[in-house]
This record gives sequence, C-alpha cells and structure tokens, in this order.
Amino acid sequence: MKRLIFYVLAVSLIFFSCGSAQRTGREADETADPQKMSGNLLPLANGWYQYDFTRTLKGIEDEQNFFASTGMKMVQEMTWKYSGVVTNFENGSLYDPVTGIELLIDSKGIISCAENVSIRGALNNDGTFSWSGIHVEHERINSIFVKGNMTPLPASERGGREYDGVYHMTDSGTGKRQLVKISGGFYVWNYIDEVEAGFTPWPVLIKKDGTFSFSMDLTTVMEMGTLSKMNYSTGFLSEGKVVPGKGISMEEVTRSAGMGTDSASGAPQIYSGTQIRAGEFPNEMVPKDIDEIIKTGKSQIQKLPKPDRASYPAWYIDLPVKTGLAYAAGEKTFDDKDTAFTMAQAAAAANLADQIMTRIISSSSDVSGNMGTAIDDRIRTEALSRLNYKVAEQYYNPNTKTAFVLLEMEIK
Repeated sequence: MKRLIFYVLAVSLIFFSCGSAQRTGREADETADPQKMSGNLLPLANGWYQYDFTRTLKGIEDEQNFFASTGMKMVQEMTWKYSGVVTNFENGSLYDPVTGIELLIDSKGIISCAENVSIRGALNNDGTFSWSGIHVEHERINSIFVKGNMTPLPASERGGREYDGVYHMTDSGTGKRQLVKISGGFYVWNYIDEVEAGFTPWPVLIKKDGTFSFSMDLTTVMEMGTLSKMNYSTGFLSEGKVVPGKGISMEEVTRSAGMGTDSASGAPQIYSGTQIRAGEFPNEMVPKDIDEIIKTGKSQIQKLPKPDRASYPAWYIDLPVKTGLAYAAGEKTFDDKDTAFTMAQAAAAANLADQIMTRIISSSSDVSGNMGTAIDDRIRTEALSRLNYKVAEQYYNPNTKTAFVLLEMEIK
C-alpha cells in the first residue's frame, strides 16, 4: 500500500515537471479585433490569448476497480491551476496548450472537440469558459473538468522586437537542455535533446517592459478507504526579465506541502519544503534550423484519425435538452459488457457533478472572492451530495465493444 502511495506521489511530481514548460506556437503578429477588447469576446477573433485555467483530472476507472476489489471507496483526483499560459485561436479552433486537446469554438461560444466526442463546454462573452469530458490515459478513463478565463493579447500588449533573441537554457525539472526563442512578444522553446513523444511546450507572454511570469499549482488528493489518505500540493513560480542585447535573468521558486495518514502507523505524515533557483542566460546566435527546432504540436494533432461518429448513439452526439433536467453521457470500451456499463455510468456521473459545480460556482460569492482550495473542496463535496440521477438510455456496441450510457437528473 505504501508503494502505491509513493507511486501516486511520484506521478504527481512528473506531471508537475511537465507543467513547468511553455508550449510552442506560431510567432504571428495578430492584433485582436478592437471590438473584442470592449469585454465581449464572441464571436471569438483569430489571435493570441492568455489562457489561465484550472484543470481537474479524476481517476474514474481506478476508483471503480478499487471499490470492486475491496468494497472501499477510493478518491484519486489531481487539480492543476495555471497562470501565464498563452495560446492561439485560428479558424474556429483553439489548442489547449497543456492537455494537448484541440477545442472547436463556434460563434455562439459552444465548445466541442473533433478528436473526442465526449468533450463539451461553453465560452462566455466575458472570456470565462468551462469544458469537460472523458480523457483516456494508459487505457484508463478519467473525467476531465477545465474552467478558466481567456484574455486577448494584441500586439500592443506584447514586448517589441528589441527583446527578440535565442538562448540556451536548462530545464530545472528534468535537467535537459532547451533552446529558447523570443519573437513577436512570446517566449517559446523546445528541448534540444530527445524528449518523450507527445510532449510539446507552450508560449509565455513577454510584457512591454521585458518581464514574464508563469505559475502552476498542483494538488493531489488520494484516499483509499480506511487504509490511507493523502493531500499534497506543489506550487511553482517562474519570473524573469529579458534585457535587450544581453540575455535573460530568471528566478524559479518551488514550494511543496502536504499531509497523509497511514492505517499501519496511525500517525500523520507532513511534507513541506521550498526551493529557489536563479540563473543568467546570455543571448545566442540564431541557428539556421530554428524553425525545425521550434515546432507546433497542433499540426500533429490534426493528423490524428477522427472518431467514427456513426458508431455513437444519436443521444450521445446531441444530448437531450429539457427544462428542469440535466443530462450527461459516458462511454467505455471493454470486453465485459457489465463492466463497460459500470465504467460508462461512472464517467457520466462525474460529468453531472462537473455541471453542478459550474452552477454553484456561477452563483457563489465566495468563489468570486477567490477564497482558494477550501472553497473548491466545499463546492466539490456539495456537487457530489446533489447527485440523484437515473439511467435514461444505454447501449452496447458489440462491434467496437463500447458501452454508452445517458444519465438524467432533475435540477433546481
């Protein structure tokens, strides 16, 4: 059991290390439509946006498997909070720079995904957004819930050409070498050495005065019945300044804290620590192959095969809309039909909880006051307590061995 706790903690730190990166992107010099700067972002204009958001990943399948084998409730949840992330919206699509999911946003703000039919959400006029769905990693289904805010970044909000340059740096988390390029008011980079497939960094804004900043907080909640409980958080802040003609000065601060209990000893285990790193990185000559070294991930996503929507029930593609009712759908591919239905229902239930959380957030003055994780925990607990649904539809496709479930719940 201790080994499992250690594994979860290690996975959390790996995600954190990846999260300290910035995604590459096109160094375009778009200027957002001035009308969108008035506070109404819809319809969304092509251009660059700051994409600040919170992402929660819940291990639905692992929780269900643990309950099936032990009869005890398990909670496996990881929440990341990002600030300073930059991404681009073009021709109806926005690439979420951390999850690696390409979102489609129409003129009404409806969010969908061509590669993942389960993902649904909405972008509001004021730039706030939320979307959720099923996310499969290592052949296990998880629920993903993302909420945040988009802010236009026209050329007038970004650093000028005096900050342009290329730098060699070292990733503080992995120790791997990076090639950094600053152009068009953005800090973008990629590894010089080989890195695992599927990982691409994202851009960070260079402000008019040459400063930049990025932060990420990760909270891991892990409960296994009466055996153990762990709540661990890690915070990362990177701040720097580009000095024209000289280089980059940067400081990185990492803070960690947490508490866990183990039934074997009964004693609480407390974790806490702070680490500060600083460095100076001089300007370098621009390599001839810079465009090959700095790549975008979006083009790779567009090459992936799209799901066959004909294999999905009609009610899964277009959820019913009825006054006073909320609907959510889930899916799971598995040889055993009953197990597939159980997992699909759990995924749909998690989506219903996300919907309730969104409703509570929109009406809660405490959240607007930014009270932090204590409020988030209260909202999550309240959302789960309100779940009282029934199965409206279910279907098992024998060809793809996929179960689909539609849940219906009264809302007030």
